[in-house]
Amino acid sequence: MRSSVFPSGKRRYFTTIGAAVLIGSSAVLMTACNDKDTKAGPAATAAAESTVGQGQPGADNGRSTIRTIGKTGWYEGFDITVDKATVVPDEFGGAKVLIDITYKNTTPDNKTISNNTYLQVDKEIDAGASFDSPTVPGKGSATGKVTTSVKTLHDAEHLLDTMTVVYGQASDNQTKIPLKASAQVEGVAPKTLNVNVQLVQDQTTIDISGGTLAPSYTKNERGKMDLSLHVKIIGGPGISDGGLNVFYDYFTVKTPNGQTVPADIRGPINELLNRNETIDNAKNYVVFVVPAPATGTYELTYDAKKGAGPAPTIQFAIS
Repeated sequence: MRSSVFPSGKRRYFTTIGAAVLIGSSAVLMTACNDKDTKAGPAATAAAESTVGQGQPGADNGRSTIRTIGKTGWYEGFDITVDKATVVPDEFGGAKVLIDITYKNTTPDNKTISNNTYLQVDKEIDAGASFDSPTVPGKGSATGKVTTSVKTLHDAEHLLDTMTVVYGQASDNQTKIPLKASAQVEGVAPKTLNVNVQLVQDQTTIDISGGTLAPSYTKNERGKMDLSLHVKIIGGPGISDGGLNVFYDYFTVKTPNGQTVPADIRGPINELLNRNETIDNAKNYVVFVVPAPATGTYELTYDAKKGAGPAPTIQFAIS
């Protein structure tokens, strides 16, 4: 990203604060959960989802149980697919559980999902569960794993039915991916926006071409959405020597309920625009934190003069 020069010659710098938040101390912790004696769900469902492996050492039948999951949730810019879960009995009457996950990074930056993740067994947190979360290249995919163990295994199918992979705290926006075949993913999928508008102020043209709407995963923003709009910046022939600064905080939106929301630092646009120059950076998104469900008509304003002159405003709708 470029640094921007003010007329005084000073540069303006920004630091983006990540959205990673550690699990709160109020969470209920437990050691690796033992399977309970409760009966499993319908045998037909389990049989349709699971297979039995051969030759594994351990409990009564000495075999592992493998369940295909194939469910996708969303968190922090990732499409997260729980591919399968495997229960491997051990020689002591317990078992090891291995959950295979694919992380698809939908952003242009290399990212690692935060450690705000945990495995829920029934209604408790399995404090012994371990997440192997890889660093994923921008627009790429990588695999990770969740591992845990149980001291006593009564029924592998029922054990899997009690497990849910969770991203985020209950006080914030969460995604929950249950391993039970009949249970649905809890979470909100990101939405691609078809927004194509322009705002012109003097020698600067702001071209908005597309965007996304997704839950905010920042702490204490439950019920809030990140409205992200891609910004292309075009300089006219009358820009003076030394260029013009374009910053994220020149943008505001008025929400459908009439609230004026300034752009947030999580979209840190910071460019120096020269005469007849076009800046089309794939990472330049102006981001607004708006109330869910975030549907309706918005008014977008670009004002580099900060109220000292006319500021262009244009409307767009989200359905």
